[in-house]
Amino acid sequence: MEIKRKASMVVLVAALTLGGSMALAPTASAVGSSACQFNSPDVNFKVSTSGAQFRTGPGKRYRAIGTLYRGDSFRYFCRTRGFKNSWSYGKILKRTTSGIRPGTRGWVYSQYLD
Repeated sequence: MEIKRKASMVVLVAALTLGGSMALAPTASAVGSSACQFNSPDVNFKVSTSGAQFRTGPGKRYRAIGTLYRGDSFRYFCRTRGFKNSWSYGKILKRTTSGIRPGTRGWVYSQYLD
């Protein structure tokens, strides 16, 4: 019985440690608007292409949260630089075709927005 109790404690400590570190881990939109160079009044866009990656930061080196498809709704807050070759930061307005939840914040390449 003592071995089971010790094993349970080890599992509990590991779970709490992992959970604690996960709570401190950056969120999917950790870069957030801090990378923005141009702010805008909130504007709604539709995604104009299929297969656009919705990312945790402005660039291909950031992790993809999911894929956006033509017609998915995106609320734009700001972008990295002029519209051409820039990345736009915003949130998903309603569940996307690929299942990204409303309110999820992230980045998409600006030329994929209409």
